[in-house]
Amino acid sequence: MTITRQLALLFSVLLSSCLFAQQPYGTAKSAEKLQGLSDLEAIDQMMYYIPGIGSSAREDLLRQNIKPYMMPIRQVPQTGMEWAYALADALEYYVNLNTNFKDNMSPDYISMSLANAGTRPNLVDGLGLLMNSGTVSAAIVPYNSNTIPNSVYSVARFGIENFGYLFRPETRARNRVFEARKALSRGNPVIVELATDGTFTDLKSDSYEPTGPATEKHFMTVIGYDGEAETFELRSSLGRNWGNGGYVTISYDDFGDMAQTGYVLIPKE
Repeated sequence: MTITRQLALLFSVLLSSCLFAQQPYGTAKSAEKLQGLSDLEAIDQMMYYIPGIGSSAREDLLRQNIKPYMMPIRQVPQTGMEWAYALADALEYYVNLNTNFKDNMSPDYISMSLANAGTRPNLVDGLGLLMNSGTVSAAIVPYNSNTIPNSVYSVARFGIENFGYLFRPETRARNRVFEARKALSRGNPVIVELATDGTFTDLKSDSYEPTGPATEKHFMTVIGYDGEAETFELRSSLGRNWGNGGYVTISYDDFGDMAQTGYVLIPKE
């Protein structure tokens, strides 16, 4: 066999191998690689419009708010648990959309499961837990629980298919605003990590504007925006006496400065 034919045969084998190795766009090669999407194009393909809520209509591109579809505001027992409450808020939004019975998801189960596994509870690991095993109803593991009952092994679990990083600390401010708006215009809440000043925890007004250096970190759920006013509305887990009944509006400019990392859930169909 000539060298030319050998090279041609080798190229043919390699090409064939590559074709057989290819997987549909967005398909995981392994659970580890699947966890958390960073490529915005992949996120854009997997993040779909929520029927009846999100659309490409001009009105929804100008303003959107999913507050009516959220469960009542809750009060976190300690600020270190805000991330788990934000996760539960976003998850139950998807779970309850197509059900007549509105159920709360348990943030305490998420936190305790990670702690029992020897992991310091945090948002990213909580997202991984929702992907791999899910959480349970708050009727099974109530708020402020200290233990996980054996009954969790025989009840329904609620989880997600994946999640995406909409933006990170190095993302430009205007891109943070753009990605958050795009997710919301499709009817998807955005979990965001905010760097705020020391007045944020005790806020009593319906809007927030930082007046000092960032000294606190809070996890909120972005549930709406107004393109004319150029504001976002955020949902907290700091109770109904915080902000405006548990909600607050901030300007696009302040959001671009304060929002460190933004996440969107990709729910199971």
